[in-house]
Amino acid sequence: MNSQLNCLSRVFALAVLCSIPSALAFSPPASQISTIASSHRCNTNTRTSSIFSSTWSTATDEVDCIVIGSGIGGLSCAALLAATGRKVKVLEKHYELGGCAHEFYMDMEGRTVPSSALKSGEKRNDLFHFEAGPSLYSGLSQDRSPNPLKHIYQMIEEEPEWITYDEWGAFLPEAPEGYQLSIGAENFEKILLQYGGQSAVDDWNMLASSLRPMAGGIKGIPHAAIRGDLGILLTVALKFPLSFLNVLKYAAEFSKPFDLDKLGLKNEFLKNYLDMLAFLLQGLPADQTLTVVMAYMVEDFFRENAVMDFPKGGSGELIGALARGVTKRKGCDIELSTAVEEIIVENGRAVGVKLAKSGRKIRAKEAVISNADLYNTYKFVPEGIHQ
Repeated sequence: MNSQLNCLSRVFALAVLCSIPSALAFSPPASQISTIASSHRCNTNTRTSSIFSSTWSTATDEVDCIVIGSGIGGLSCAALLAATGRKVKVLEKHYELGGCAHEFYMDMEGRTVPSSALKSGEKRNDLFHFEAGPSLYSGLSQDRSPNPLKHIYQMIEEEPEWITYDEWGAFLPEAPEGYQLSIGAENFEKILLQYGGQSAVDDWNMLASSLRPMAGGIKGIPHAAIRGDLGILLTVALKFPLSFLNVLKYAAEFSKPFDLDKLGLKNEFLKNYLDMLAFLLQGLPADQTLTVVMAYMVEDFFRENAVMDFPKGGSGELIGALARGVTKRKGCDIELSTAVEEIIVENGRAVGVKLAKSGRKIRAKEAVISNADLYNTYKFVPEGIHQ
């Protein structure tokens, strides 16, 4: 199974009215690598509230790139840009990092306590810790992985410490007493047989035979190698020819919704189980999930020595590692509680932003990238400027 983070075909933020350097450029200058590796090792006791203490943070009103929003996509994009030596500023209107994957605290009275109010590494027994992000992860603990977020962690040389486990359990209407078995296709068939009957096993095998051939291509191509121009022939076709041909073969199917009825699935237990897995992955039922996502997930059932991963300290550590990838670089910083009112456009190009409360303007030499949703991103652009 794959994490919610891995469900998107890309983790990069939405680029608005700007061009982003190709994936080939996302590598730290050789002269920086040893310094980064030696002085910025992962510290899982570092909360996201303390990542802004870098002496390299800047208050300048001109940077190379501005990223609106600190979700996983925005921070991934910002950290990769920062790794190339660019000066990057991330603007987040919330007081917590992470977007849909943020964490938060509440005291015994039900009052929210911002993580910035906590000291680094502080543990308080009077607070409840909540996680709004995903809870199902895989492909993050091993060094060689198809998980695109893992690739980003490797490129920015920051990541959480991973806890692995190889058992999976659930409480279901059909299994109110719950069950717990080792991860893997063989044990999954035992669950299907016990609670769904032989028809569930038969439907599962039919589904696997339809989807597994698709997974060969998507698992064989690093996401960072994918480009939107003819350069893809160099970064993908020549380096991963078999996987590339596989993707071309099934490309038309990848973007279609995962239609259980069209695939011939009739067993209600299996259909409900797949709905549950799809919801754990990305918060949507199976029929609103892309076929490529489900193909990826099904293939993970058959992965040898499969384990699930979890970031030590909670899902906030996913965000903390990406944020450190930004703030450890000279001239890069993150501003919380900083809402953007407008994307400034000049001569058809995004050149900066205007902040909501202060009216302060920040210029961007190269790009303005929005990690906000499409609706709000359009609202940032003055009326009549859209193209």
